[in-house]
Amino acid sequence: MNAIETRNLTKKFNSFTAVDSINLEIKQGEIFGLLGPNGAGKTTTISMLSTLLEPTSGVAGVWEYDIIKEKDLVRKSIGMVFQDPSLDDELTGRENLDFHGRLYRMDSELRKKRIEEVLKLVELENRAGDLVKTYSGGMKRRLEIARGLMHRPKVLFLDEPTLGLDPQTRRKLWDYIKKLNEEEKITIILTTHYMDEADFLCHRIAIIDHGKIIALDTPEKLKEIFGGDIITLDAS
Repeated sequence: MNAIETRNLTKKFNSFTAVDSINLEIKQGEIFGLLGPNGAGKTTTISMLSTLLEPTSGVAGVWEYDIIKEKDLVRKSIGMVFQDPSLDDELTGRENLDFHGRLYRMDSELRKKRIEEVLKLVELENRAGDLVKTYSGGMKRRLEIARGLMHRPKVLFLDEPTLGLDPQTRRKLWDYIKKLNEEEKITIILTTHYMDEADFLCHRIAIIDHGKIIALDTPEKLKEIFGGDIITLDAS
């Protein structure tokens, strides 16, 4: 069973086609990247897969649940980290996680246990009692990832997870993403327009532009096809 399958998935806004007949098969346990410039259709694609938008045509399944006919089952199977901040700055880190657990009707004991697990995973246990408005940008992103993991989703969507972060914080967040993929055995769908990010994190990458997938393969194979010489600088 694949984690995600789409067949001719399409989304139109009046005469504009944002996503144009996308076909995907994403494996369980894979970190899969959607790489492309702003406006390429990446966010629209994951918005359909996460049931936030209904497709104009085509079909898609997440963990074999139909994104139109079985929305509630899809939502129970996924976690989501949005491109724009969505935390409550006036609550503590722990309170944000507790609120999310209540939305998913997790009982009190399970919520407490899971909160401590995800805080440890993203190394925020020492700041859990602080108001989120005192967190750095990188800490907020880590808390958002922790929140997305609270209900043990099978698939986690990360929409531009390092947008606006400094290079050092971005690299640390990459390490957390790899760690949760390995330790939580979770399938991750990542959108980004950073080629280095997709190369470092993803098992496979789909390059999307103008709503169409123009290439799909491993980072190594795509670099063989499209790449030239690369110089990497290591500050350490």
